[in-house]
Amino acid sequence: MITPLDYLDYIRSLPCLICGKPGEPHHLEAVGMGRNRNRELKEHYTAIPLCRNHHIEIETVGLKAFETKYSVNLWREAMRLLTHTIYCGITK
Repeated sequence: MITPLDYLDYIRSLPCLICGKPGEPHHLEAVGMGRNRNRELKEHYTAIPLCRNHHIEIETVGLKAFETKYSVNLWREAMRLLTHTIYCGITK
């Protein structure tokens, strides 16, 4: 079983889904203010890699506008990444 924190580290190792620059995790299911992100949270499994600029953009314009602009379904991408790690494991 891949722990939520291991999965989050894996997401950090991936390039941005939009532009290919170095990525950082964006949680599609919000972690929430004041929660400890260094704990094993189920929300980590909804993370996708976005570069800093795209991370700021999605937080500014919202999910639907972002998906429309870039013709991408981010929940589908999140589930694709998670499914891959379940069946293939994490490769670095």
